[in-house]
Amino acid sequence: MSTIRVLSPGRVNLIGEHTDYTLGYVMPMAINLYTVLEGEKAEDVRLYSEHFNEERSFNPGRFTREGSWMDYVKGVYWALWREGHEAGGIHGRIGGDLPPGAGLSSSASLELAVMALLNRMYKLNLPPIEMALLAKEAENEFVGVPCGILDQFAVTFGRAGHVIFLDTDTLRYEYIPFPSDVSVLILYSGVRRKLASSAYAERREMAEESLRILGKRTSKDVSENELSRLPSLYARYLGYIVRENRRVLEVRDALRAGDIITVGETLTGAHWDIARNYGVSCDELDFLVRKANELGAYGARLTGAGFGGSAIALVDRKKGEELGRTILTEYRKIFPWSAGYFVVEPSDGVG
Repeated sequence: MSTIRVLSPGRVNLIGEHTDYTLGYVMPMAINLYTVLEGEKAEDVRLYSEHFNEERSFNPGRFTREGSWMDYVKGVYWALWREGHEAGGIHGRIGGDLPPGAGLSSSASLELAVMALLNRMYKLNLPPIEMALLAKEAENEFVGVPCGILDQFAVTFGRAGHVIFLDTDTLRYEYIPFPSDVSVLILYSGVRRKLASSAYAERREMAEESLRILGKRTSKDVSENELSRLPSLYARYLGYIVRENRRVLEVRDALRAGDIITVGETLTGAHWDIARNYGVSCDELDFLVRKANELGAYGARLTGAGFGGSAIALVDRKKGEELGRTILTEYRKIFPWSAGYFVVEPSDGVG
């Protein structure tokens, strides 16, 4: 029986945070940290997770949430079966170097690893965009996490050496070259985040309600002078999103022009805007951003939903490891968490 091996990357979002659920602009990249899934055909689904050091199983067609990592696998099957793609079972192993809980989309990476393996194994003939959308449905409707399309799109459509400029409204996208002499330094705070927490859901609900009040379909259609029609907290939150959409366009143009200085300054400005006006940063992430900039990064900001997780810094390629070690040494003098760092570059998508 033949074994199929899938590499599914994580992602960082360079700029465009908390914009996808109001159909705004984002700029993610797939990264060279991976979920690795190896499997072969079987009657049931039986998978061993190296990270969690456990095996779990279920029968296709029986989809009950159990509150574990296996829910992401079940969610993919549930989404496929709902669309008439009755994929069979797999016996296999999940490993790789992508750390769960670090804000690097380990959940989307696992979803797309399973999706790609089943697509190949059972000849489902799903195009990439359908794989991404079905994985999003799995996370939204089965797992119950109200994420936008950013993570699944980045994991599916990543390209080595490029970031993805994506309009999450139209799903039109463009690959923008990322400078080969710059690395992305990921600074993991060690603060575990829960994306499905009330704070994330609350902000999404308030942003969507703000669009309804203003009679707008997407945050791209809102100008800052319209925010005065909203209650003050709603105006503060949506104001951040409106400015973040603008920053995505500014970073796109600066990358096209090879202007890494402007890119870095824009990232740092984005961090302090999301920290002060969207309230999803924390002392640990603020420290990492501040320290990275003090030590010579072009710019830095939190990446992902916030509430812990990771920050990113843009650094000279040759200085990534040294900067990571220095920042972590300073960080551990103040904070007790088990933190870490990774120096990454843009990667191809799942395959």
